[in-house]
Amino acid sequence: MRPPVRPSLRKGNPVVRRVRKANGPPEEVAGLPNGGKMRRYSGLLIVALVVLTAGFVAPQQRAPSEPSHGRSPSQVRPALGPMPNLKNTSFEPGRILVQTEPGAPADALKAANRKNDASVEERIPNSRVSLVDLPEGLSVAEAIQHYRAAPGIEYAEPNYHAVPAALPPKPNDPQFPKMYDLNNRGQYGGTFDADIDAPEAWNAETGSADTVVAVIDTGIDISHRDLKDNIWTNPGESGLDADGNDKATNGIDDDRNGYIDDVHGWDFYHDDASVFDSAAQDTHGTHVAGTIAAEGNNTVGVTGIAWQSKIMPLKFIGPDNASNVADAVAAIDYSVNEGAQISNNSWGYVFPPCCPSKILQDAIDRADRAGQLFVVAAMNGGDDFIGDDIDQNPIYPASYTNSNIITVAATNEKDNLTSFSNYGATSVDLAAPGIDILSTLPGNNYGFGYGTSMATPHVTGVAALLKSQSPQLRGDEIKARILDTVDKNPSLEGKMVSGGRLNAAKALGADTAPVILNMKPGSRIRAHRALIRATVRDDETDLTKDQIALYLDGRRKFGFSYDQATDKLTYRTRKLASHRHHVKIVAQDAQALEESRTWKFKVLRHR
Repeated sequence: MRPPVRPSLRKGNPVVRRVRKANGPPEEVAGLPNGGKMRRYSGLLIVALVVLTAGFVAPQQRAPSEPSHGRSPSQVRPALGPMPNLKNTSFEPGRILVQTEPGAPADALKAANRKNDASVEERIPNSRVSLVDLPEGLSVAEAIQHYRAAPGIEYAEPNYHAVPAALPPKPNDPQFPKMYDLNNRGQYGGTFDADIDAPEAWNAETGSADTVVAVIDTGIDISHRDLKDNIWTNPGESGLDADGNDKATNGIDDDRNGYIDDVHGWDFYHDDASVFDSAAQDTHGTHVAGTIAAEGNNTVGVTGIAWQSKIMPLKFIGPDNASNVADAVAAIDYSVNEGAQISNNSWGYVFPPCCPSKILQDAIDRADRAGQLFVVAAMNGGDDFIGDDIDQNPIYPASYTNSNIITVAATNEKDNLTSFSNYGATSVDLAAPGIDILSTLPGNNYGFGYGTSMATPHVTGVAALLKSQSPQLRGDEIKARILDTVDKNPSLEGKMVSGGRLNAAKALGADTAPVILNMKPGSRIRAHRALIRATVRDDETDLTKDQIALYLDGRRKFGFSYDQATDKLTYRTRKLASHRHHVKIVAQDAQALEESRTWKFKVLRHR
């Protein structure tokens, strides 16, 4: 296995790690609370590897109450909470995010800007949020105090920086048998059936083109041969305009959504319609997209979980993983307004303990009201690369309490929680495979990735199958279905809400084939009368002896015993010769789904 990339989150110290600018030493920003100072950086933070698994979402935390009827916003002030401690926190200097109150006068923000000699740099479409450019000499901390006290302003906060969850390593040649996460046959020394039962799920549903999944991440290589046919197209920016020009390139906001020529999504970092800039920038999002919806059954490369579902590329993470809350919020709102029923979010922030971003949480709440399922990575551990309990050390959006969030941890090929995956009995919902995950990479390439970033899109892909199977389901209903049908796992109990790993087939109500495990004897024995043993079970029904066949050296054996209560098969052989012997067990359930396992053992000569 490849050595892990150093993460960017400190263990036990929930602040985003600071890095120097590429072109010089760090700068100082004065005016912070308690006389503190922090370093300002124009670059983005070191990448944090993230592997998402099954997790629990805490009870929903409601936003502050709206102003009472008959009273103006200035008469009813929301509870804004404590001022954020900005020391050692990474945010964009010289700018803040400001949200006006519902029903506030149109000039409320203008009045606050005039008073502070500030100006609006950008208004986030379809929201009450603006990115405000501060004058020289006014610190972020001082500006937040001024705007919070201004009439008509609901909230003000720094424009925090974020980091992506993980970066996939180098590409490799694609083969479906290598994708243990979808169908584990013991690849890489893994545990048989430690997978999401994707083939069985595909018997029920393979994904619909009507299901749209927003990938809020880095960019995506939309020309990749395994992705190009599953990329979302904005109908309002497609076809010809009144002058006969292609709407995709006519330089006009044809659908009047605030974005020009956004035919395949938007790049919020660069503020343009190009959702793919380079392999260096956009590897992460491309890998995530492939796990969700690389085209399946097309004889090319890998297969995604939802073979025909559409990916909406929403890039908000730029070069060197630079990003901020303003762009994240804009991407979330775009996904809602353009009809994405599900969003994948393999990224996270560490905010000051007192003050996680209310504006980011409100954007997720807007997605919830629209029925969108918001799938989130639990992220990875700190500098020691050992997973942390995010009940105690929150990371966002994973630790928000919005009811539409489903937070994912990562398991390995042996069905154990990976050492680097975060967990949390009330913050993480479930786990999914998140190590050695084969998926798409830019330039028609493929490669392995690991982290909760790679686990999260497994849950997103299954959510897309459920939405395709039952279009009427809302996000909270899809979430409940996924959490109610996990494969329970003792190693996950107490570390996440469901205590289990994702199972696609069970979520879709599909039958699963019998499972044959724990085959004995091992590779070598000295006794000439061998005891053949195995666990043979079916998740839907109790198997009977008549549904099981045992073969030894090609001959069927009927004298074995089978205990339905324990699912144990046993057979004592007659005297065997001192050489290699072959065993095969075949089990077929009531739905005619069949499983077979073969193995060998050698009887050693006595000396």
